[in-house]
Amino acid sequence: MFNKILVCVDPYPPGDTLLSNVLSLKNCGAMEVILAYIFEADTPGLDNMLTAQARPELERQQRLLEESGFKVSMIIQKGVPAQALHGLAETHDVSLIVIGTHCRGITETIALGSISADLLHLTRRPVLLGRTTMPEKSVPYSSRDLFAHILFPTDFSDTAEVAFTYLETMVSAMNCQATLLHVQDGTRLAQHLRHRLPALQNLDKTRLQRLQLWLERSGTTKVEVEVIQGSPGDEVVMMAKAKDCSLILMGTQGKGITRELLLGSVAHQVVRHAEQPVLLIPTPQ
Repeated sequence: MFNKILVCVDPYPPGDTLLSNVLSLKNCGAMEVILAYIFEADTPGLDNMLTAQARPELERQQRLLEESGFKVSMIIQKGVPAQALHGLAETHDVSLIVIGTHCRGITETIALGSISADLLHLTRRPVLLGRTTMPEKSVPYSSRDLFAHILFPTDFSDTAEVAFTYLETMVSAMNCQATLLHVQDGTRLAQHLRHRLPALQNLDKTRLQRLQLWLERSGTTKVEVEVIQGSPGDEVVMMAKAKDCSLILMGTQGKGITRELLLGSVAHQVVRHAEQPVLLIPTPQ
């Protein structure tokens, strides 16, 4: 499923949080990793200095991944980060892009809304947004499995159906625990439909139970279903925390991962506020 992975490396400060996510992906068939560090530098002579500073960290990560059985290559280049990463993903035909929700520029940390957000706007490939932390809070790369407990929010759309195929593959390969979640958006329920809320809840629960049965036939009995009412983005974040989930897997709507994601969609709310890594699956072209 994720045979070849492009990883956006942030060597300042070094950390193993994303590396932990990549190691977990080996259970999903990952075999090859491209470690990429893209920097912007306008000052003459700065290119060589930034390359020399970044190389030891990339080489360290390369050794760790190779010791775990990955084929690893390393790319350090000058460019506009999001555009360069998108170009590398297309050129190397990767099946997944891994990037931190906070990527650093030369002088400061850039939160989602810059490199990560710009990349999401450009790419049509699955993206794993990993949580990056400062060194004193970082988690060793041998920490918790990314696929220990997956939360799968669904609105039963075509996009969610595509994302569900990824969940099915993961469950089948790893017999991992999963929670299927549907949030009924109370703000969108027409007033004349509110008296039918119990019936609608039963209908949505039945739809989730069908997905549950499908996953159980794929090789796991550790699947729960939840139907709740509220603000979808907030409820997904709270459910992931309450269930102690290790990953949130969800589809992204629209034509591409568009500015809707960047300006306030459910997926964007989840990416901004969840403590867990988020795996975003776009609709195929």
